[in-house]
Amino acid sequence: MYIPDEVIDKLLAEDVPYIDLTTWVLGIGLCRGEIAYFTREDAVLCGTEEVLRIMARLHLDVGLSLPSGSDIKAGEVFLRARGRAEDLHMAWKVCQNIFDHCSGIATKTRQMIQLAQEVNPRIAIVTTRKGFPGTKALSIKAVMVGGAFPHRLGLSETVLVFQQHLNFMGGLEGFIAALPKIKHHVCEKKLIVEANSVEDGIKLCRAGVDGLQFDKLSPEVLCAAVPQLKAINPQLVLLAAGGITEKNLAEYAQTGVDGLVTTSLYSAKPIDIGVKITALE
Repeated sequence: MYIPDEVIDKLLAEDVPYIDLTTWVLGIGLCRGEIAYFTREDAVLCGTEEVLRIMARLHLDVGLSLPSGSDIKAGEVFLRARGRAEDLHMAWKVCQNIFDHCSGIATKTRQMIQLAQEVNPRIAIVTTRKGFPGTKALSIKAVMVGGAFPHRLGLSETVLVFQQHLNFMGGLEGFIAALPKIKHHVCEKKLIVEANSVEDGIKLCRAGVDGLQFDKLSPEVLCAAVPQLKAINPQLVLLAAGGITEKNLAEYAQTGVDGLVTTSLYSAKPIDIGVKITALE
């Protein structure tokens, strides 16, 4: 995944705006040392490539590094580097934070995918645009490392029609009347529409939309609706969204929809990553 240099530099600058004052005051900056990152719990590792770029900027020599996507076990060292104490301490916390949070998202994503695919091997897990501002690049990478996919990276990417759009078009009926012209404009893209009821979904399906996103419909309602809609258009893409977490994921996966849209991955508990810095003689 492409993450610009300015993003990497900003991550480092947030923690080290000027100097590491403590290392400077102690007078240990030029001493040689080694830093080792290890995990205190089993996890899916994520963030290594960004950490390596930070370490390169700090002139640290990396001797061991496992790539993002690696399964790591409690107690396992997955990255080791050497250099000056001042550089090791500047790398310490910013890199630990990347590993903590990115690995947390990747691990939870892997767990949710496994949970969903146990009941529906063909189901997709996709994430919303509702992540914490300023963390999008790393969050999306972590989701993909865990095996899921971003539902929508931004407004310029896909056509996804909500009720907020329909309010300017005379409601659902006004939108359906304009649908042939709309589809002509986006002939190379799928046209997905949010439906708040099965009845609206049937109308939209018969009108020729490419997909429906149902918001906050119960698994029981979706179970009954999916066969009806697929009978009208077997190629119709069906998504379930709204409050989907690891607690109800399996129930939604059993409904027969093609994908589950969730925000919960972004709030994954960080992995407990440990760090040890030692002096070298």
